[in-house]
Amino acid sequence: MVGTLIHEENRRAADRFAPMTGYTRVIIAPEQKAPEHTEFEGHAYDVSLNGLRFELDEPLEEGSSVDIELHLPGLLSSIRSKARVVRIFDEDGDHGPRRMAATFQSFHSPLDASRLTNHLGSGYFGPEK
Repeated sequence: MVGTLIHEENRRAADRFAPMTGYTRVIIAPEQKAPEHTEFEGHAYDVSLNGLRFELDEPLEEGSSVDIELHLPGLLSSIRSKARVVRIFDEDGDHGPRRMAATFQSFHSPLDASRLTNHLGSGYFGPEK
């Protein structure tokens, strides 16, 4: 099993799946690019059909638009989407990488959306608990 389905008091519209930490690479490119940073690389902590929670070495601005390249274990190519950063987790006790959450706004292609839907529904990340 590569990850698990997260079940808790869930107000979200879609189940979240947690791939094993360190195995789900994300590349985030802010739409408002600073000259010294065009993209950031980090890890996803959980993924749903609506968005993801991820970490980068530096926080992005809440509300910022980003391009995401998501590399899920078990897929041969990445899933690309546009998203909006909706949450920056508190810095207290968070020395080092910062966790953030983003919601998907659109996918690069209908194939990207379909591949995410099929992969999350495939059971690859373990049985529902």
